[in-house]
Amino acid sequence: MRLQYYVDEEGESVIGLWVPKRGAFIDVTVQDDQIWAALQPSGKKLRKEIETWVSKGAPDGVAVDMEGLVTSSALHVQPCTIACLGKCYAAHAKEFSGDELGEPSLFLKATSAISSDISYVLNPQGATKLDYEVELAVVLGDTLHRATPQEAKKAILGYTLMCDYSERSYQLEHGGQWTKGKSYDTFAPFGPVLVSKDEIPNPDALRLQLKVNGEVRQDASTAELVMPVADLVAYVSQFLTLNAGDIVSTGTPGGVGMGMNPPRYLKEGDVVEFGCDAIGWVTQRVECE
Repeated sequence: MRLQYYVDEEGESVIGLWVPKRGAFIDVTVQDDQIWAALQPSGKKLRKEIETWVSKGAPDGVAVDMEGLVTSSALHVQPCTIACLGKCYAAHAKEFSGDELGEPSLFLKATSAISSDISYVLNPQGATKLDYEVELAVVLGDTLHRATPQEAKKAILGYTLMCDYSERSYQLEHGGQWTKGKSYDTFAPFGPVLVSKDEIPNPDALRLQLKVNGEVRQDASTAELVMPVADLVAYVSQFLTLNAGDIVSTGTPGGVGMGMNPPRYLKEGDVVEFGCDAIGWVTQRVECE
């Protein structure tokens, strides 16, 4: 299943389910509980029923009416935890701190950074070092505590993308606490869709790309991660309990603005495109606050 989330002018959510035969997202907002249940590890029977309905073209379904809607974060509920991994790709570990690939860094990103409208990202007032980081994000459907990779794989609900925006001066020049540079409003756009894990049987071979004003800055496969995706999720669960709806973002490839010589940070009006063919593409414009 592929789910797209929207928000209207009153802040109410609208949920669209992709129906290939119709070439459209069908409004399943009133079936919210059923959709969520079908995505759970225990929801195989209900998921099969929904997939059958979709395969028939959702004959009684109504396409999402886009009037007054904007594309929102590709999440069903706001997670309690956004756990982010750093230095998981050799090229990024090298450009960030000169390190060889080793044990990942782990930090948390504030849930207030999630975008309600992913068409733009804010550059904080007076900030000059806004940077980008495309990442595969894992959405959990069950609780994990000191899990094995097999348990983590079973608990995965689906996948989406996150651009882990970072204000590097906030991150590195104000006491060295990464959360400061990672948690400003709009710094956690998820999208464009949430894809159930059955549609991505091999998350360890996904090509991620990010472009700035049409120029490819990041281009790498998740095959280059320090360890397989399920192992990374299990790794995080060794240090904190993860619950249904929580996110594990798996780190970014090389090519960030900070790693260039000289550094090339984002500025007002820049257009950032990040994506993956298996999940989709997000286009955002940088706006100064």
